[in-house]
Amino acid sequence: MGVRLAGKKFIELLREELQPIRKKILNHPFPKSVERGKVPLEKLRFFAEQQFHIVSGDFRNLALYIALSKEQRERDFFLSLIEGERKALSNLFKLAKALGLGEKELTESEPHPGALSFTNYFTRLGVYGTPGDIASAIVIDFEVWGENCRRISTGLKKHYGLKDEDTLFLDGFYPIAPEFYRGIEEIVQGYTRKEESKKEMKTSAKLALYYELMFWDTMESFKPR
Repeated sequence: MGVRLAGKKFIELLREELQPIRKKILNHPFPKSVERGKVPLEKLRFFAEQQFHIVSGDFRNLALYIALSKEQRERDFFLSLIEGERKALSNLFKLAKALGLGEKELTESEPHPGALSFTNYFTRLGVYGTPGDIASAIVIDFEVWGENCRRISTGLKKHYGLKDEDTLFLDGFYPIAPEFYRGIEEIVQGYTRKEESKKEMKTSAKLALYYELMFWDTMESFKPR
């Protein structure tokens, strides 16, 4: 197989095998409710608060991945994601402001365990996993996350009066750029030669989706005071 073909084929198999949990996330009631304009502002603000803690954790995770990666192409890929996280954090403040949430309120908010567990899991991958595990988990999760963000963005603009500039945080995850897939495939292909490595990458991606589902369940179950 070509340099990237083995990685691409493996990711396609992951999507197929993990389709049941992917469907649960894509059919989750929280983004559906936002699409219909049925979510109160307090819950949307909670969503923004938890994203602040997740993105802040993602910054540190990427730094960890860069430090522990042994190959330059792996380091280069994770380094390229840092700029995306920087933009995401900047745009998150715009989203929070449009939802009536001040910068101080956002930065001093408390993380919820049901939301923080997601970024904590990716810290665990950085410490105990391989770049192949990390890349597999990122791409499989990123796809469903991006789709749900697109739907939330649509709902916010349709029912809550937000503008395009307000939803840049959500819109930045979808569609996924071709160069993102190229970087992922190049990393993953290096870990497809051994069955044990493929098994570990599948487990990593599966757990990432379950932590993603936990995040959405937390958003849905949150009760405003």
